Amino acid sequence: MDKYSWSDRPSEKHRARAIFGAVIIVLTGIVIFLASDNNVMFGIMAAALMFFASTRFYLTTVFYADDTGIGEKFLGYSRTKKWSDFKRVDVGEKAVFLSPFEKPRRLDNYRGWFIPVPTEEIKDFIVKMVRGQWSVNSTEPSHKTTSKKEKNRHCEEHNDEAISSN
Repeated sequence: MDKYSWSDRPSEKHRARAIFGAVIIVLTGIVIFLASDNNVMFGIMAAALMFFASTRFYLTTVFYADDTGIGEKFLGYSRTKKWSDFKRVDVGEKAVFLSPFEKPRRLDNYRGWFIPVPTEEIKDFIVKMVRGQWSVNSTEPSHKTTSKKEKNRHCEEHNDEAISSN
């Protein structure tokens, strides 16, 4: 049984962005403080909301994958999915995108799962597990990584159909 576990903290990799973001958060608190007639609570609330909106960037997320599925732990919240829940995997340079849809859709941003991966070994394991779920059953379509050209071509075909129907 293969078992992988790794953590991701983007602020460690992108120090300049982390500093810039922290400056923006502090400046937002100051501006809201000044704009609200020196109300300290509004300034603190504004800075806290900005920080909480950025927690995925500043705090560590732990990912884990094994033969049954993939999961993540973040701030006490745990999410796990079985490999059979995914029908498509898009492979990037440093991450994979897992989707419950066979073809790219607008709901991918809401239903899909972006997983940063530190090594090729983990990336290959994830791809093998997602694709392996569908290669067992020959009635299901085979799934491959879709490139940007293929996605654009698919969108253009879809737009052409919509225009011709009008």
